[in-house]
Amino acid sequence: RVARAPSSAFAATASAATMAATTTPTTTTTVDLVVRGGTVVDGTGAPAFVGDVAVAGGIVFAVGPNLDVVGIEEYDARGLIVTPGWIDCHTHFDAQITWDPYLTPSTANGVTTCIFGNCGIGFAPCQPERREFLAALIEAVEDLPGPVITQGMVWDWETFEEYLDSVARRELACDVALMVGHAAVRTWVMGKRARASDRPGGAAADPVKPEEIEAMAALVQDAVAAGALGFSTSRLLMHRDNSGFLTPGTLATAAEVLAMARAIANAGGGIFQWAADWVSYDDISYSNVDLAKGEEYQAHELKWMKDIAQEHGEKVSMTWVLGFSNDPRSLAMVDLQLGFLEEIKASGGHAVAQSFVRPQGFLWSFIARLHPFLLSPTFTSLQQQCRAENRDLVTALRDPGARQRILAETTAMEGSPAHQEFFNMLRPWDLVYRWTPHYEPTRADSVQAISEGLGRTPLEVSYDLLASDGALWKPFVTWGARNLSPHHRLLMHPQVVPGGDDAGAHHTVIMDATNSSHMLTHWVRDRTRGPRLTLEHAVRKMTHEIAQLFSLSDRGTLEVGKKADLNVLDLNKMEMCKPYFVNDLPLGAGRWLQEVKGYRLTVVSGRATYRDGVPTGILPGRLVRNPRRRPEVWRGVAASVAGPFDPDEARHAPDDGRAKAVEALQGAGRGGASAGARVLREVVEKPVSKL
Repeated sequence: RVARAPSSAFAATASAATMAATTTPTTTTTVDLVVRGGTVVDGTGAPAFVGDVAVAGGIVFAVGPNLDVVGIEEYDARGLIVTPGWIDCHTHFDAQITWDPYLTPSTANGVTTCIFGNCGIGFAPCQPERREFLAALIEAVEDLPGPVITQGMVWDWETFEEYLDSVARRELACDVALMVGHAAVRTWVMGKRARASDRPGGAAADPVKPEEIEAMAALVQDAVAAGALGFSTSRLLMHRDNSGFLTPGTLATAAEVLAMARAIANAGGGIFQWAADWVSYDDISYSNVDLAKGEEYQAHELKWMKDIAQEHGEKVSMTWVLGFSNDPRSLAMVDLQLGFLEEIKASGGHAVAQSFVRPQGFLWSFIARLHPFLLSPTFTSLQQQCRAENRDLVTALRDPGARQRILAETTAMEGSPAHQEFFNMLRPWDLVYRWTPHYEPTRADSVQAISEGLGRTPLEVSYDLLASDGALWKPFVTWGARNLSPHHRLLMHPQVVPGGDDAGAHHTVIMDATNSSHMLTHWVRDRTRGPRLTLEHAVRKMTHEIAQLFSLSDRGTLEVGKKADLNVLDLNKMEMCKPYFVNDLPLGAGRWLQEVKGYRLTVVSGRATYRDGVPTGILPGRLVRNPRRRPEVWRGVAASVAGPFDPDEARHAPDDGRAKAVEALQGAGRGGASAGARVLREVVEKPVSKL
């Protein structure tokens, strides 16, 4: 049976949404594009079939075998897979979008819709005098260099509505949609007091005033009414600013959280997203967490989630990144959070967690930001010489004399208390692996196992692997089982979607923006250490289910009337290439990138954005505003609720920030990307004498 749209679909995309799915024209119809003879995986979860996809006016015009249509362009997809474009629900392109219309590397990986504003982080709303304050927070939390933010970005907004308009003016390689973040909302209303209630003692010690909560809720309501998909926040101890203070809103009370959810609902409905570790009951380090207090806190968190469910039903959809640590005992957190999903559902609400596709992990390279030998004076001197003389650093490091000195200096520093958290980032050595394209290594791939086999120290093995132009990988979260069996369980769950790749953030130490491709190469095709996913299931997870979660009903499947976002790929030849470090950000700042081979064609709104992995220069991507929004409830409150920026904070000691930065390092070496970047700043990149 052939699904078709009538020829009137050429007139407007809006009319296409109501087309009859089985209308058969009496004459052959000409359309913009026909993708012929591919294996169509339509995103619904239905079995794949060999057929054609016809596109007209930016929408899917017809789908089926042997379509009786003629394309202005005919693309031969025989032997290839045809899918909807991927939707990445957890990115941080808030800054990058102002200078990079391709949102690299996501769009080269088949992503046709990016959602950002996650984890309470964003650049709007923001008054001019508060930009540096907000930029410093985002530099710390998302590991984007401050000068890149302050000098590389074009700030042509203050309110969130103006930020939406700024994004709407941009031509992009994919569509984008965004949430409004807690940190910016608090800073607009409370100035530097935004973080006061997130210090030790929380809101009990320095409560957010009821009128401040009301003002923030009014801002969020306006943001959603103007087009924000929803609101995001962070309840994660590792998210801290450069002084070690928690991200504004981390310790927010249930009253504040419920007020934000109510604002979303009042504006028409949308998403409530947060990052969580489920132990953020106070401003403490992970090494000082009281497990009993953690359990009390988890019950408290579940209470407000159920309150949102009961008060707003499915009008406010909840989502968080479902994480666990490398400690095998943390696998119990999977059951805990799946239980939360069930309880929210039973309370009448809608919640979908996000699962990592693979463990997040630090990437090591001699030319990148992180590796074990950064503290060696010989390494630092040689690095500076090579830069000054334009010599290759890795070649210089292969010199036997340099190797001997660097190893000796690093070995001597391993026991230093001042460097403890840095070396905690590196160890244990049986969790440091040669980079592999499957990201599910065995112990035999570890530095520890290799060193045992060679009778050498792990530092010696690490040095030699890096000097051979290799990359090493150290997973820091979701590796408690030492395999991906928990991830398989989550990716099979009906209330879990892929997420958490953090594209646009942490890119000096990680690279997980290629997770959508990894879903295919590893989970569908190559996995040997456990069950795989079917192609139909994996595609549905990355498209239709994410579209449903965010109410983006116009995309996510290859069905008649849907937006014509699609990929044509060669699954047999798809390859995850080794990550590499490049200095291509504004001001020459560096980041990790990763290429993936196998994408033959990517189409956004019916127009080809990539052919054989190369951008076409066509930029049809645009801002997507919340389809559930109620513009009529927008009140334009931004100016009236803005509070003073620099209120009296005399009760805090002058050296409070510096002392807090040192205190917050406790346990940070065993934290995630944000915590790791903080360790690098404090232990490696600042003079050790300041610690």
